[in-house]
Amino acid sequence: MSDTGARPQKAARPLSRGGPLDALRFFAAFFIVVYHYAEQAPVSLFSIHLAFGRGYLATDFFLMLSGYVLGRAYGPRFTAGQMHDGAFLLKRVARVWPAHLIMIAAFVALVLATTALGMQPRNPQWYQWDQLPAQVFLIQTWGFQGPSGWNMPTWTLSALLVCYALFPTIWRVFGKIRSPWMALLAGFVIFVAVDAFARAVFGLPSFHLHLRNGLYRAIPLFLMGVLIARLAREVVIGPKLADALAAFAVVGFVVLNVIGEFAYPSLALLGLLIFAASGSAQTGWTWAKTGGRLSFSLYLTNQFVGAIWFALQRQLDQKVELHEAAHWAIWAMAFPAALVFAWVFERLVDAPLQDWLKPRLESLTANWGKKGERNRGAQAMVTTLP
Repeated sequence: MSDTGARPQKAARPLSRGGPLDALRFFAAFFIVVYHYAEQAPVSLFSIHLAFGRGYLATDFFLMLSGYVLGRAYGPRFTAGQMHDGAFLLKRVARVWPAHLIMIAAFVALVLATTALGMQPRNPQWYQWDQLPAQVFLIQTWGFQGPSGWNMPTWTLSALLVCYALFPTIWRVFGKIRSPWMALLAGFVIFVAVDAFARAVFGLPSFHLHLRNGLYRAIPLFLMGVLIARLAREVVIGPKLADALAAFAVVGFVVLNVIGEFAYPSLALLGLLIFAASGSAQTGWTWAKTGGRLSFSLYLTNQFVGAIWFALQRQLDQKVELHEAAHWAIWAMAFPAALVFAWVFERLVDAPLQDWLKPRLESLTANWGKKGERNRGAQAMVTTLP
C-alpha cells in the first residue's frame, strides 16, 4: 500500500500453514457442508435451530478471507511493481477453473447416468442444460437469468473471478489512503452503500440476493478482506492480544447466532477474527494444515457427494424400513464421506493438476510486465528532465 501511511513498529507475522487461518478455512468449509446437508436430515436442522440456516455467513467469511489472503500474499508485490496484472489474473483463474471443470464433467456424467437408469434428480431445476454454459465458464453470477444449478457452490468462484480482476486496482486505489483505518472505513461505507442499493433495487439485503446477482454480495466482502490485510500489515498486535480478540470474536459470533439473526454484527466479528488470526503465534497444527488444504476441495465437491449419498439413502428407504436412529446415522455418515472424497480429490486430482500447471504458467508469464516496467522507467526519466 502507500509508503507514506502508518508503518508497523514490528513486522507482521508471515502467512504460514498449520495456523489459525487454516483452521478457520476448514471450519467454515465444514459448516457450509452442514448447511447444504441440513434439509436431508430425518428432521431438518433448520427446524431444530435457525442458526443452521445461516450458512451464508460461512460463505461470506470465505469471500473476506480470500481478499485477506491475496492482500497479504500479493499486495506488497503490486506495490513494488513485481507482479503483472494479467499474470496475476491468469494464475488465479488457473487455480480454480480446471478443478471446477472436472467437477462439472462429473455432474454431467452423473445426470446422464441416472437419467439412463430412469432415475430423476430430486431437484431437476438444478440441472437444466441451458444453464450449463454459464456454469462451465463461471459467469453465472454476472446477471444471467435462471437457477444457479449444477454445482451450486461455484457461484462464489464466478464472483471471485471478477474480484481477482479488480484486486490490483483495489490495492492501488486504496493504497492512496494514508491511514489503514480510514481505508477500512471507506471500504465499510462502500459495503453499506451496496447493501442499501440491493435493498432498494432487489428488495433484499446483499447476503440474501439471488445467486445470479452474487457480485453485489461478493465484491464488497472481498474488498473488506483486502483492507483487513492492509490493516494487519500496518497495525501489528501481539500474540496474547490476538488470541484474546479471536476468543472474543468466536464467543460473540456464537452467542449472536444462538440469539437470532444479526448478520452484520456477525460479519464484523468474522472480520475481527481474521485480523486477530494474523497476529496469533499459534502454528504447527497438523490437523489445521490438512484441513486448510482440504477446504477448497471440500467446498467444490460436497454437493456432488451429497447428491449421490442422499439419492442412495432414498433408494434404501424405499426398500428397507429403518429405525429413526438408523436414518440419523446414515445421514451423519455423509460428512465423513464428503471429507474422504475431498481428500481423494485434493490428493489425486487438484494437487497433481496444480503441480503440472504451475511451471507452465511461470514460463508463460515470466516476461509479462517487463516491457511495461522499462516504459515506466523511461517515462519517469523523461519527466525529470528540465
